[in-house]
Amino acid sequence: MKNRGKQNQATWTRTDEAGFTLIEVTMVCVIMLIIAVIAVPNIMRANATYKLDAAGHSLASLLQTARMQAVKLNQPQYAQYDPTTGVAFVNDGSTATYAVGNPDVGLTGSLSFQAAAQTPPDHTQLDTYVGYTAGNTQPVIGLPIGFNARGLPCSANGNPAVCPSATGGYEWFVQYGNKGWEAITVTPAGRIKSWHTSNPNGGSWQ
Repeated sequence: MKNRGKQNQATWTRTDEAGFTLIEVTMVCVIMLIIAVIAVPNIMRANATYKLDAAGHSLASLLQTARMQAVKLNQPQYAQYDPTTGVAFVNDGSTATYAVGNPDVGLTGSLSFQAAAQTPPDHTQLDTYVGYTAGNTQPVIGLPIGFNARGLPCSANGNPAVCPSATGGYEWFVQYGNKGWEAITVTPAGRIKSWHTSNPNGGSWQ
């Protein structure tokens, strides 16, 4: 009988279990929502910066390939962009189409290459870098960038085998929506460099 009483006592004894109240769960959800609101734009901005920088370095590398190929083959080579395929490539003609085997770089759908007919961001800083001053020839924006047999940037004049040296340099621009720009510059001396700005209007490049 004694043992039975102990059994009944164990059966009816309540235990306190830890748990969350509705207010606590609500507070946690609110805090997580606030963190998400703050974090998501930063993540998207970081993603845009990464994609732009990767595209800029890839295009700069493509231009360097065109330059070295022109010197090696002792004839002009042209880097150009095909908007229908989203591919930048190197060829021996300023109007030649892409062919399998050409050095190339593809841009993802979120990136857009800005042609001369479109409005690029403020690029005064880049103009100065490539050597433009009042009275000098302005840099060429977009269009094929050629390199002659000496490795200097040049512009085709109808005959792809003849490519007079440029005097104002070149600038290419790639945009990621309204989240920033990447620029690739080529000085008249042939120096190639990529730049980035997170300002949708440009003006401050790094």
